Amino acid sequence: MGTLVPRFRCTDRAEANLRSVIFLLAGIPAAQLTNPLRSDEVLRMKHWAQLLLAMLAFSLAATATLCRAQPFSVVQRFLERDVQVITVTDTTDAGRKLRAPSPARPAYYEAVILGYSDHGRSTANQNLPDKRDIVRLILKVLADHGYFPATPTHPPEMLLSFSWGTLNQSPAAAMHFMGGDKADVLWELEPLSIHTAARALHRHARSNEATMVVESAYRDLFMISIQAFDEELAKQGRYQSLWHTKISAPSQGLNMASSMKQMIREAGPFLGRETVRPVWTTAPVQEGRVDLGELKTLEAIDLGKLPVTDAEADARAS
Repeated sequence: MGTLVPRFRCTDRAEANLRSVIFLLAGIPAAQLTNPLRSDEVLRMKHWAQLLLAMLAFSLAATATLCRAQPFSVVQRFLERDVQVITVTDTTDAGRKLRAPSPARPAYYEAVILGYSDHGRSTANQNLPDKRDIVRLILKVLADHGYFPATPTHPPEMLLSFSWGTLNQSPAAAMHFMGGDKADVLWELEPLSIHTAARALHRHARSNEATMVVESAYRDLFMISIQAFDEELAKQGRYQSLWHTKISAPSQGLNMASSMKQMIREAGPFLGRETVRPVWTTAPVQEGRVDLGELKTLEAIDLGKLPVTDAEADARAS
């Protein structure tokens, strides 16, 4: 026997909801809800109420259309979650003096692995990514965009640090990490005032990226940090930042290991390259598989033979 699907009478519901709101705003007793509207009752409504009802009617009409045309699309969208990746790269004055690398003319580096950490409220029951898998993929994506590990014939030009983890229930830290300054939304963190109230009136005019940053800041995030420092100064114990690429994604309902791999791939074109504002890209979960060609490439990366230091492991050993 086939599955029974309820037939929602969207048009009837819309009419009933509209009538309820009309009576409520006009101050008409609820007992009259089943009676036809009289002209004198309609005239009692205020102009602002009519505008509100028009907006409500539009919303209900759209819902009715959705019910008739695609009854399961909302459910499917909820179940088939995509990875919403936000990438921002900040470059210092020293970093802007560097040439733009490419696979034909690469920049060489040595790296230090800072590893995994939780910022803000810690999470439980997460499928933590394998460190070697994450580092291998970062190295591959870096190479795809012109950053190569140093060799005896090509000394390092910069020191890179890799770290990843979670950023939870920390709106201020999250908004800064996601480039809230470039999106011009840091005022959302300020106490209520005439200034912030005036800016709030123009929220509808801001970009989709800015809205995504604000909304994501109040959610749990996966985060990845790749930062470059001046190599010569680092040898002297002085750390001058060249650039910092920060990658984040809302984590609700997503697997950490597979999502972080998607995040690294999406951020590739922006590694070490200044972004004017946060860049929002979407990575379908179903595409988060490693094909055989890429798998062979990743397996060929021997971390023991590369200029990569695992600071996290060294700290545990000491």
